[in-house]
Amino acid sequence: VECGLRGRGGAGFPTGLKWRLAAAAPAARRYLVCNAAEGEPGAFKDRTTLLEWPDLVFEGMTIAGYAIGASEGILYLRGKYGGLRQRLETSLLRRREEGLLGERVLGKAGFNFDIRIYHGSGAYVCGEETALIESMEGRRGEPRNRPPFPVQIGLHGMPTVVNNTETCAWTTAILAKGAAWFRGLGTERSPGPKLLSVSGDVSRPGVYEFPLGVTLREVLAATGGEDAKAVAVAGASGPCVPASQFDRTFSFEDLSTNGAVIVFGPQRDMLHVAEHFLTF
Repeated sequence: VECGLRGRGGAGFPTGLKWRLAAAAPAARRYLVCNAAEGEPGAFKDRTTLLEWPDLVFEGMTIAGYAIGASEGILYLRGKYGGLRQRLETSLLRRREEGLLGERVLGKAGFNFDIRIYHGSGAYVCGEETALIESMEGRRGEPRNRPPFPVQIGLHGMPTVVNNTETCAWTTAILAKGAAWFRGLGTERSPGPKLLSVSGDVSRPGVYEFPLGVTLREVLAATGGEDAKAVAVAGASGPCVPASQFDRTFSFEDLSTNGAVIVFGPQRDMLHVAEHFLTF
């Protein structure tokens, strides 16, 4: 049974297809990159995941590395997340000591895989995968023209898979619980759970896990924002949903989101919000 995992960074590209394309590309070397740039306003789910469950992410990176034939994984860490680095490095060191990284991972002959951390400089645009690759190559973080795509020609000219932090974490959960478990959550076209960073005018802000297909109204009820006037979804580039549309769903067929949910209560002047959104 195929699990149907799609990228949790916002674009929703089928994860398995991305892996297959990279694995099939002829090359002497391949790279697996975890995108933890997370620069959208209102997004903090990846930070929470890395803080609380770094092994879920590193294990998912290792699984993806094995699937595509990579020997190196790179965690691209947002510039403002420097406080997480020591904790993450400690987790990586422990994994090496336990044989979960390095030469012959878990005794698997021919599978040599390690992970290093690349600390970004804070540029918002580096959340886009080709700009992220440019940054890692020491150049200004600007998006590349495509094609070719990173799965063909990516980091240092080699096939490269760039997966979101949450995508890597769900990879680990799927291997532990099975594809049927993942398919049993969400909708037919949008299977599985989704992490949402909920902030703004709610009484219970935080990171929430919901099955895809959940309505915006249900999210507001769970987080204490039932009286909201509008909700900004997916940061600066996403829609601002008015109260009349709160029955819309978080799914790849409707509100495809990177997980950022900013709630504006009844006291907000929405003209002021529109003029000053990036300062909220």
